[in-house]
Amino acid sequence: MNEKSLLTIFKEEREYFRRINFMLMNGVNILGDNMPKEYNFLEENFVQLAEYYNTLGYTLEKQDNFFYIRVLIKDRFTPISYFSKAETFTGMLLASKYFTSLENPQINTEALFEELKMLFSTENLYEIYVRKMSSFVESEKRLETIQDNYYKTLKELIFYNFIELKSGTLSRNENSLIEIKKPIKRFFDLALALYDKDEENIPIEDLLNIFIKDTEFVIDSDEQMDEE
Repeated sequence: MNEKSLLTIFKEEREYFRRINFMLMNGVNILGDNMPKEYNFLEENFVQLAEYYNTLGYTLEKQDNFFYIRVLIKDRFTPISYFSKAETFTGMLLASKYFTSLENPQINTEALFEELKMLFSTENLYEIYVRKMSSFVESEKRLETIQDNYYKTLKELIFYNFIELKSGTLSRNENSLIEIKKPIKRFFDLALALYDKDEENIPIEDLLNIFIKDTEFVIDSDEQMDEE
């Protein structure tokens, strides 16, 4: 079968390409499992589209039955939003869970939050999911804010197609169930690259503590912004 030229693809598949391009440029992973038509389109036109994205400064990556866009150069002209610190932190934790539960990569979101509370201080979690404060005082209200933002982060990871909601509504005090998808390993690859680790068996809590210590947070000294 002859390969279509880029011009032919843009002419014949204009609206379809625009939709897929919008998803890719907004960080969405295209999986063969739950987006077969979009995946097949990228598979059939991979060579031409890879060349197209390369001219824009990106790389169209294919890994283990999914596609995504990787940014080559980070500058002010790059339209792709990088994942937030909360998304990266949560993604790295979920990546570790994925590798240890490949046969059944489903996680109870409430249990995962309880694990976070055991592994990290409330102040650290507030830094990740809310903001860093010059003077932190622990309170029940702040813990609830952390949990609410934790669930918002999971919803963002669903949008990017890193995880899938299997049951529940992702809200506080509800035993929602999520399934971790293959693209989640991008976060573990990112962690290894960020911290120059050449071994994949580093304890996840150690890796996440490095992330907390090495990530610069904007300090907010305005205590009035918090509801006590």
